[in-house]
Amino acid sequence: MNKIFMNGYYQGVIEVAPASLSASKVEELAITMTIQHLRHAGVKVSTIHDFLTFDIQANERLVNKYINDSAAELEEIQAKILSLAFTKKSSID
Repeated sequence: MNKIFMNGYYQGVIEVAPASLSASKVEELAITMTIQHLRHAGVKVSTIHDFLTFDIQANERLVNKYINDSAAELEEIQAKILSLAFTKKSSID
């Protein structure tokens, strides 16, 4: 898999992420989705790590946190992040 495609996938996640998410949550979503997608495509974990940290310059702490998670764990994190985008917080507590 070439880096242009991998970069396009990462950027695509960022571009379609809900606007209500913070920049850090968008990056976390993009990292987890990219890891999951590239692993499913058969890309080696070390290649994914190097691509995200060196080529994309994604948050290395987040990459290291999620790089070895299972698909189910990554999906759970993604669901939690996306739920934040659609949860309205009441201004009156």
